[in-house]
Amino acid sequence: MRNSIGLLPVLLGLVSASGVWAAELDVTEMKASNVSVPSWSVVGSVSPTFTDNALFSRDNRKADVYYEPDVSVRLDGYLTNDLSYRLYARSQYEAFATEKDGNAAIARLGGRLTENWNGWRFSVIYENRYDFDGVYRDLAFTSHDVMGSVARDFRVDNVTLSPLLLLTYRFSDLAEARRWRFDAVLGIEVKLDPKWSIVSTPLFEAYWFTDGLNRGRQDDLYSADIGLRYSFASNLSLTTSVLYEVRGSNVAVRRYRDLRIGPRLDFAF
Repeated sequence: MRNSIGLLPVLLGLVSASGVWAAELDVTEMKASNVSVPSWSVVGSVSPTFTDNALFSRDNRKADVYYEPDVSVRLDGYLTNDLSYRLYARSQYEAFATEKDGNAAIARLGGRLTENWNGWRFSVIYENRYDFDGVYRDLAFTSHDVMGSVARDFRVDNVTLSPLLLLTYRFSDLAEARRWRFDAVLGIEVKLDPKWSIVSTPLFEAYWFTDGLNRGRQDDLYSADIGLRYSFASNLSLTTSVLYEVRGSNVAVRRYRDLRIGPRLDFAF
């Protein structure tokens, strides 16, 4: 997330109005539901993380630690044997120990339809998104994201590969936030035993901004990570990971690199 570094820089187009969390994109949101009747669930994570570039700065790198809770309430079900739906509300924020200008929050309301065809998952998603400066302090802008994705899981022995392609257009009341976005993600899990796994989610993102002061801006983001996961139960796990991210742009001030290290507790009820 860590994109709302004050409302004024956003308006000037100096920061990404897209959400730069390497994983603002929640890969688990793209997984097929497996419930035969409508079912409610609460899914989320909590992660204290060290970063060596709290403000995503090209020239003024500042290390800090931030706390990031991310919680979704979901309703999953099926319309037909192969067509599933999900309605959800999701809230997440990042609160920094020192660099308070990096504090930001996002609230989302969304829906998704997924067609399962020969092991492939084709999804259309709509999200109404609210970006805040600070931890739900000031509303920076409101967006409507329209997305389409294709995904599949491949299993070979103890290895699971989960590629995902996603295309998004963002409509927004802030002209600088309007853009196309393409994601290519590869989820990797290597089971060591029933409790321990090595996990990784390398990804590539490309952005094409279409309006306001950001018109003509093009960004690309590369992220690679490696982590060790311990599963306490099927719905509770702890992952410690190291992530390295590089962002390029035709707007020089938007280029940066970032290293993040920390544990993440994932839960589902």
